[in-house]
Parts: sequence; structure tokens; C-alpha cells
Amino acid sequence: NALLTQSRLILLDASLIFFTGLTVMFWALFFTESHRPFGNRWWGYLLLTGVNLGNALSCKWVGLFLIATIGVWTLKDLWEKLGDLSITPAQYFKHFVARAISLIVVPLVVYLFWFQVHFSVLHKSGDGNAFMSPEFQNTLDGVNLGHTPRDVYYGSRVRIRHDATNAGYLHSHLSNYETGSKQQQITLYGFRDDNNYWVLTRTEDSEEAHQNSTTPNELQQIKDGDIVRLLHWRTHRRLHSHNERPPVTTNDYQNEVSGYGWEGFKGDSNDHWRVQILEGDSSIPDSKKKLMSIHSKFRLVHVNQRCALFSNRKKLPKWGHEQVEVSCMKSAKFPKTLWRIESNVNENIPASAPLAEYRRPSLIQKVLEATAVMWRVNNGLTKSHPYESRPHTWPWMRRGMAFWGSDSRSIYLLGTPILWWLSFVAVTSFAAVQVVLFLRDRRGFHDRLLGARERYMESVGFLSIGWVLHWIPFFLMGRQLFLHHYLPALWLAILALVGSLDLFTRRLSRKVRQVLMFALLLATVRMYFQYSHIAYGSPWTREGCERSKWFKSWDYDCSRFPVLHVTT
Repeated sequence: NALLTQSRLILLDASLIFFTGLTVMFWALFFTESHRPFGNRWWGYLLLTGVNLGNALSCKWVGLFLIATIGVWTLKDLWEKLGDLSITPAQYFKHFVARAISLIVVPLVVYLFWFQVHFSVLHKSGDGNAFMSPEFQNTLDGVNLGHTPRDVYYGSRVRIRHDATNAGYLHSHLSNYETGSKQQQITLYGFRDDNNYWVLTRTEDSEEAHQNSTTPNELQQIKDGDIVRLLHWRTHRRLHSHNERPPVTTNDYQNEVSGYGWEGFKGDSNDHWRVQILEGDSSIPDSKKKLMSIHSKFRLVHVNQRCALFSNRKKLPKWGHEQVEVSCMKSAKFPKTLWRIESNVNENIPASAPLAEYRRPSLIQKVLEATAVMWRVNNGLTKSHPYESRPHTWPWMRRGMAFWGSDSRSIYLLGTPILWWLSFVAVTSFAAVQVVLFLRDRRGFHDRLLGARERYMESVGFLSIGWVLHWIPFFLMGRQLFLHHYLPALWLAILALVGSLDLFTRRLSRKVRQVLMFALLLATVRMYFQYSHIAYGSPWTREGCERSKWFKSWDYDCSRFPVLHVTT
């Protein structure tokens, strides 16, 4: 029933389990050809295993657990071949290379292929742009970042992007903080507007010295180590920091960053920032010495407070328009204090001046960036959810998950109890049997399990190890988790149940075996129909709903179903 619900609602686990099934099938078929290594079928089944590993991984990263399962069994297989004296070193090397290509290279190629399809189909600009780097955005239809003058001079009006988070541009507007200094807000804003523009100016002493020089009208490029002031173009406030705590990140090593001053105000030393260029474009060596648009990645270090302009995606409250907080952090790590100039405007720059533009990333660079963004967003799902559950509750299905409800219908994720619980018994029984067999082997008893010991290990053992590798990793995750995360492990456990029943009933008479199988099938079908109402969202009665609740923790709402009135 749980698999049915996931499939009907077109959720990712359905396609993941489909490719998991294909992978297990081709892996099993591969071992049927083990007596004819390197034949056409041997290669075909091995390569198809790799292709479907890549397909599973392309559906969800839970496919990594499937790769781990196949990897563990591959190591076991290669270890056994290492002790087979009939296999020469050259043949063993061929076995190793064949598995490395088919089970590592091929899945990666398939993973890249589906990303290429993804990028080809979803090629337009959209609301998700802000998650990605400007280089990535520049490959989308509807985004034209164009080019901008490369060299950045004093007096230039610039738009400064935070490099590490891609959360947007250094921004200010006519709203004040409601805490701390209550001066003008400084934020990161993900969209391009005129409130993102800052004018880079000299300090008051430096400006006076420049005006008294022999070339006061000559353009002067900003260099690594220069002390600058940033004047907000629209509100005429300067970028400012002082010994006040920020509104959200209130640590002692964080200072508030604000907009301070007014038109005509000369400012003070708390407006002074030192430019530290940390990274440049290898093709333009001067980009690490002189400030350049796009090519130079730099820090702005506050001269008085010795802190660096910093952001980490924490949002301000509603009075801050829920924009991203900017602070000044002491001893900050480099990635989240790096900035880049994306747009550079200066009327005095000659038309023939060199230009800078974002490079278009390769497929692999785009995949790596998309993967990193998915990882960050996925790990950020840490808020409490009313239907979340933890992995230790999944094997006995302590609680399901509500998907949808109307006045008299409901869809609630819940498995077929008899299959769910018996499959858990099957994998735990395998572990118990292996412990007993190991202890008896140590005492000189070599049980054959009615001749089924090797088959039990090769079939149910593989599936049980897969179940463990699809379940245990969730204990290490701090993000939101739900019952549906157990479904790939459940599928393997059901196969382990079928394998166990098949092996351990072979010595029974045909009639007894048929009765056992029919009884299990009948109970399964009965439970399927009993719980199908919350799988399909079909009409139900309140009495039937209440009778189906074996545990109070199964919290689907029976009150929404009509009461069955019986008249006499």
C-alpha cells in the first residue's frame, strides 16, 4: 500500500525503486553467467547493472546506498576470486577492471547524461536562479549578465555580489534596524535593482592628497591593500561598522554593519574598509594585485574593528523584509567573506578599455555546482514537521504520513502491515541465524541448513546487507525524515522475506507449502483492501477506519469519514 501511494502521487521513490529492482535483477543475472566470464551475456548483465545504478542515483541520492550494496558484494566476490588458484593474475586484473568500468565509470556517465538532459530541457531562467552562481545563471535563457569594464577605479559605481552563498548583492534601502544602532539596514538582496549600487571612494585624507597631486583628474585603479569607503548610491549612506551586535547573529565576534551618514556628511573612520584580494583569474595575473570586475575575489576588512564583511544566508525578521543579514565577523573563514564586483560603471573609463564577463561553465562544473547546492538545501531541511519520524520507528511502522484530505476522503502513507512486519522479521532472522551458525562453526558443528546455507547467504544475505545499507545511514542524518525514506529498504526486505520462505519451505510437502503461501497471500490481499481507502483516497466509513487503527500513533483522521447508520 505504501508503494502504491508513492507511485500514484508520482513521487520520486517509485522511479527509484523501479531502477533499484532492475539493478538487483541484472546483478543476479550477472552471477548466473559466472561460469562463462567475459562472454556477451556476462558483459551485458554487468553493464546493465551499471546503467541502472546510474539511473537510480539520478532519481535520488539514496541510489548511493544501492551503489554501496553492489560495491560490498563486489568486494566479497573479488576476495573469493583472489583465493581461487584457477584464476591467473592477468584474469583477476581483467575481472577487477571490468567491474571498475561497469560499476563506477558507467554509473557516473549515466548520471552526467541525465543532468545533460535536465539542463537541455530546463534551460530557462526562473525563481531558482538565486541558488546558483552567476556563471551558471549566464547559461540560462532570459539571463544576460553581459560584460562590464574590467578595471575598477575610484569613483566607479559597482554592484558587489557575495561569492560563497550566491544569496545576492550588497544592498541597502530606506529602512532602519529595530535593534542595535537602529541605523540603516545593510543586507544581501537576490535581485538586481538600483539599491545594489555602491560608489567606491577614497578616504578623506587620501582624497585630499590625490586632489593636491599633479594628476588629480587621472583615473586611479584600486589595488590590493587600499583603504576605501563605500557610498550607497541611492541613499548617500556609507558602509559602516562598529561595536554593536547584529540583529540575528548576536555572537561577540560579530559586529553590526549599517548605513551611516547623510548627504554632505564627510563620514568617520568607521567607514574605512581595506581591500584584500585573495583570488584572481589565472589567465590575468594582475587580477590578484589590482581590483577587477568578475576576476578578483576580495575581502573588505574593517580597519578599526579588524573584522571582515560576512554573510551566511541567515535572514532578518519581517522588519528587515526577510532579506539576508550582513555582518562584520572577526577571524572569519575566507569563503563567506569573499565578494566579487559584477557590474562596474564609470563615465571616465575609455570605450576601448578591456571588458570582463562570466565564463560559461562546462557540464561537469555545472553538475558539481548543482550537486553542491542540492546537498546544502537538503541538509538545511532541519525544521520540525508534524509528520516526520526517525529511522528506529520505521521497521515496525510506528507512524505514517498524511498527504491529502478532503471532507470525506484522505490519503495517508501507510504500508500493508503483514508484509511490512514479516519482511523485518526476515532480515533480523537472517542476522540471528548467521550469529548462531558462526558460534556453532567455532564449536565444530558445520550446519548445512538442509543444504540451503550457501543459497541463503547468496540471496537473502545480499538482500539483508542491502536493507542495512539502505536503513542505517539515515541515523546519521539531522534533516527531516519521513516514513517514505524507508521504502527502498522495505522493498529489499520483502525480497528477503520471499527468499527465506522459498528456501525454508522446500522440504515441506507440496500441499503444506501451498496452504502456507495461500494463507499469506490471503492475509496480504485482505489488508491491502482494508487500507486501500487511505491509499487511493476512496470513500470509507468511520467504523471501518477506527477498526483499522491498530496503534494510536497511526494518526489518520477517522472523524472526516461518515458514520454508517444501521436501521432495524
